[in-house]
Amino acid sequence: MKTAWSSDRLTYTFCTRPDLPEIAAMLVKPTVCEWLFFGPNPPEVTHAYFEPLIDGMAEALAEGTPPKSYVFTVRTRPGPEGTSAFVGQCAIVEDDFSEGAYLIGYQTDDTQWGKGYGTEMCRFLVWFAFTLAGAYRLNGDCAAGNVASVKIMEGCGFVREGRQRKFWHVRGGYHDRLLYGLLADDLPSGLPPWQGLFS
Repeated sequence: MKTAWSSDRLTYTFCTRPDLPEIAAMLVKPTVCEWLFFGPNPPEVTHAYFEPLIDGMAEALAEGTPPKSYVFTVRTRPGPEGTSAFVGQCAIVEDDFSEGAYLIGYQTDDTQWGKGYGTEMCRFLVWFAFTLAGAYRLNGDCAAGNVASVKIMEGCGFVREGRQRKFWHVRGGYHDRLLYGLLADDLPSGLPPWQGLFS
């Protein structure tokens, strides 16, 4: 399996341990974590969460078997000088009780907000999950106040399936959790509409 994909603006590579300092630096920011149920995280917490996912992915790929979860580091495509900027990370994490179902996740660094990258990252996950990972279902969730994430998921075809009231109690407040789902059956011809965007 390939380990990197790209669109006309971004590159998506399987996350490795050397990527973790940039991801940790992003997830220590209160701005980035405002609507997340976790964080801001000290770097050691971010490393403790991501390292088993990264190691499991690397081991599966070395054995020639599909990973249980896929974690990506996202950067801008290299410019004329060959440099690129860190954008964020995204992932599909296997549901322990239902093979072929994944939970999506994406975080964009606040230095890259307002560029539509969150929407593209979600589209990439949908494309990857249904085209390459053999998914039949994707799950998504967000705090009810996270208007940006609501727009991203609904814009990518996710259907709101429920609301759990006061599900998260973080940073002194209560937040309803919105539940979203997207089935392969929801897609025309079983393929995401952005089939030609990623290579």
